[in-house]
Amino acid sequence: MEAIKVKEDVYWVGVKDWNLTEFHGYHVSHGSTYNAYLIKDEKIALIDGVKHYLSSENIARIRSVTDFSKIDYIIVNHVELDHSGNIPELVKLAPQATIVTNSAGKMALEAHFDASDWKFQIVKTGETLSLGKRNLTFVTTPLLHWPDSMMSYCPQEKILFSNDGFGQHYCTNTIWAKEANFGIVCDEAKNYYANILFPYGAQAQKALNTANELNLEIEMIAPSHGCIWDGEKEVNWILEHYAKWASGENDGSAVVVYDTMWGATAKLAETITAVFQDAGVPVVKRCLTNAHTSEIMTDILEAKYVAIGTPTLNNELFPRVAAFVTYMKGLAPKGKKGFAFASYGWKPGVVSKIQTVMEELGWQTIAPFDEKYTPKDEVLEKLKEHTKTILD
Repeated sequence: MEAIKVKEDVYWVGVKDWNLTEFHGYHVSHGSTYNAYLIKDEKIALIDGVKHYLSSENIARIRSVTDFSKIDYIIVNHVELDHSGNIPELVKLAPQATIVTNSAGKMALEAHFDASDWKFQIVKTGETLSLGKRNLTFVTTPLLHWPDSMMSYCPQEKILFSNDGFGQHYCTNTIWAKEANFGIVCDEAKNYYANILFPYGAQAQKALNTANELNLEIEMIAPSHGCIWDGEKEVNWILEHYAKWASGENDGSAVVVYDTMWGATAKLAETITAVFQDAGVPVVKRCLTNAHTSEIMTDILEAKYVAIGTPTLNNELFPRVAAFVTYMKGLAPKGKKGFAFASYGWKPGVVSKIQTVMEELGWQTIAPFDEKYTPKDEVLEKLKEHTKTILD
């Protein structure tokens, strides 16, 4: 388990989780990585830890470039357990090391672990830690996506150690985006934002603004998940897309999400999809029987229109639709135009549950539409005309 050189005396000492398939309910197609980094200077700094069950790999990589007795600082950018799970083990191996984090990070570490004997140095945005020839400047990014989240920047190397920001759940045989399938890297960065950071657009914008205010020259972004962005083209791509996603800018597309029992809701979905197609609106139709919720959220990230349909089961939303609506509500997409539709057998009205969520999210909506049993041609024609009213 050898460390991988990122730059001279800067190393990747993370681990790869090839078998990861799910993260917070988010479907992970390509596994993930838990990236940790080590800087050797007059002082030695370890940046972030890893999940507890992969600690031995992390420790072996650290030992391939230094002895634990020589580590001066352990930088904790984020206390979520996929980054901090093995911090207690690292502290036992390097009891002389000072934990560098922000005040929220210290509180979170003390809540998770017995940190009574740990040495802490609390930092704020703009404060700097000298390692010798190199410095680390800290940027706290509260609620991107936890209260304790922060980033660490090395001006001499122009590297931003961004923790969860700019990451991807993507495990491959390289640590570099340029050596991986770049299309997949970009897709997974979008998936990550849509399913982890979607609710925190304002915080993402603030972090980007802070980086500009501090005049951070960024030539490399080293996140805690996935591949490292290296070079102007790659760094600009991810920074520009984060700015776009954080702003809520849409691409004018539509997403039709539904489930069906006996085909009635599917017919409604097909009709709505056809209206978007005929109007020249790019549209995807996702049936929850075979499309994962997290993949649909990636479609919704840049969409303008979202139509959600359900059959009625025991006077409630169909279970997969209910789960999707709950997941979507938590991610809080803003600025959408919404349309709820449903089919029912003997009692109408369940469609209002979807409509209520859309309204709570602040979406522009049209009146919901529901129909008893299998919709006839005249009903589908009525649905077409109704759907057109959502278009600009």
